[in-house]
Formats: sequence, C-alpha cells, structure tokens
Amino acid sequence: MSVLDLKKFTVIFLAVFFVACASSYMDTRHSSPNFENDAFKNTNSVKFLSFWEMFKSVLESDVEPSVWPEWVDTSADTSPVKKVVNSNTRITFINHATFLLQTGGFNILTDPVFSERTSPFSFLGPKRVHSPGIAIENLPPIDVIIISHDHYDHLDLDSIRALAKRDNPKIYMGLGVGERLSGSEQIIELDWWEASRVADDFQLWFVDVQHFSGRWLTDRNSTLWGGFLLEIAGQKIYFGGDSGYADHYKRTFERFGPVDIAFLPIGAYAPREFFEEVHMDPSDAVQAHLDLQAGISIGMHYGTFQLTAEAINEPVKFLEQAKKEADIGPSEFITLEIGQPFELASGSPARSASLK
Repeated sequence: MSVLDLKKFTVIFLAVFFVACASSYMDTRHSSPNFENDAFKNTNSVKFLSFWEMFKSVLESDVEPSVWPEWVDTSADTSPVKKVVNSNTRITFINHATFLLQTGGFNILTDPVFSERTSPFSFLGPKRVHSPGIAIENLPPIDVIIISHDHYDHLDLDSIRALAKRDNPKIYMGLGVGERLSGSEQIIELDWWEASRVADDFQLWFVDVQHFSGRWLTDRNSTLWGGFLLEIAGQKIYFGGDSGYADHYKRTFERFGPVDIAFLPIGAYAPREFFEEVHMDPSDAVQAHLDLQAGISIGMHYGTFQLTAEAINEPVKFLEQAKKEADIGPSEFITLEIGQPFELASGSPARSASLK
C-alpha cells in the first residue's frame, strides 16, 4: 500500500469510526408527544420548584428532619434460588425500590441500587443505613432489569454496569435514559404506553406516572420517567417506580384491568408542601392500590436512604393507619422484611385473560 493509499484509508477509517461513535446512541425523544422544548412533561400540569426555590424553602421551613439511625442490622439472603420455573412469584426486597422478582423462569430486577450513596458524589449525599437484602455478587443470573427513571436512588450506574457485564440482561427504561448507559448491549427505551415483547410468554409496558427526572441542576425532565406493567406467567405485575398521586393509576386500570401485584412507593414524602405532587404518602398509596384494584400491594421507597424529613419507620406505621381508615385487610397491602423471600402462589383473584 502506497503512502497516499494509506492516508486515504486512514481518513476513511476515522470518518467511519467517528460516525459510528456519534450514532451509537440514537436520540428518539423528539418522536414522543410528551417531549416539548427539550423536556418531557407530565400528563397533568405540575408545578416544580427550581433547585434554588427548593433550597430556599428548606432553609425557611419549620419542619425539622427526623434523625435516622446511622446503621440498622437487617437480614440477607446469601443463596437465593436460581429460578422459579412455575407460575408462583418469589419476591425479595433488597432495598428502597430494588426487588428481585422470580417467576415463569425469569429473574427480574427493579431499579437496582447497591451503592453506598444515592448521589453524584462518593463522599456526600444520602447514605444507606443497612446492607442490601441480597449482595450484588450473590444475585442469581438476571434476565431483565427495569428502570423507572434516572434519579440516583433509582438509577445506580455502577450497579447496572456490573450486572450488564456479568449477565447481559435486557434493560428497559424510558426515552433518553439509555444515553446514560451507552456501554450496555441490550438497552430498550420506551415511551409511555409502549410495549415490548420480552419472550413468548412475557410482555411489558412502560406506563405514565406523575414525577420528574434529572441527575444534575441543568437536565431537569430531559429523560422520561414512568412505571411498568408486566404480563408474565399468567399474572399482571405493576411496578410504580416513583410518583405523586394522580389519576394515572385509574388510567392504568382502565387500560389493563386489575393487577395481581403492585409495588407502590410509600416514603420520602415530608414535608408535604414540597413533595406532594411527586411523592406519595401512605394514604396516597392506599388510594393508588384501590385505583389499580390490586390483588396485593407491596410498599417500597422507604427505610434505606434518608431523602426527606419523616422518621425511618413512619411510612410503615402510617400505612397501617391508612389501611384501617380505608377498610383494607392486613394482607392486601404489606411491607416486606429486607432480605426475606416472600412467595405468592399462582391463582390470585385478580388474574384475568391475557392483555391485548
């Protein structure tokens, strides 16, 4: 090869290389009707405080944050089962909004967070007060990961990358979030109400919830947040991610009918004037349970990272009060112990025909 040919080859190679790098992530956000002026919007009008408004309000607030313990001893499942091949569902609460769901031969992980802090900084920010219910290295092979949105307490990049490298799972998320995970091979982004066929007997939908997104001061609502509706092993499982109470739960019921299992946030709600529109309290969560007509609901989003002012055990205590006020039975809406597997047998009353 002559020097001239070598130069031509180098120019062509570099051009192809840089085009490939530039196109490794395809931004599909602009195709969404929910995306306007470089930001996603909620279905209902929601007024968000800016960072500086929030900071000023916190300084001026009369609400004193409760003092959480520095550490809480919890159990851990050191040898979880590898698979649940029947239509039973095995659920292990790992922490915050992270659950291992095992059913129909699939291992599904929700919003995996195993890091010490939920923060852009390793030395500052909300720090966990207990160990994960399953250590990341003890997880069985993960087939599917679902990510509700990009906040640090739901999208832990170090954990995702470790699991992607180990297991190469399919990873489902809202539009725009995939750019933060560009090194993973099986990223599937979805708009609200969009479906994806995971396997012949496993389909999921990304559904509307009322919340927001962003990981820094300048990227508010640049990626899409949401929940998931999973149809697998003859059941419907709802994972609510993070949300304030709004009519999206009723809309989900209208589209899909009653769900068998619902995972609903019950914590990070105080003071209410700051968080009412984006974080449910236990009373809101009970109403969401009723809106979804869930066979059983499981509380989450509490007790691991102190994100707001309420006491560490307050969400569980208030949930019991809210259930009594709504005349809901003790076993209809529960909380799980960290690291203790909970198994639901097939055949719950909420099961119905396959979704269309």
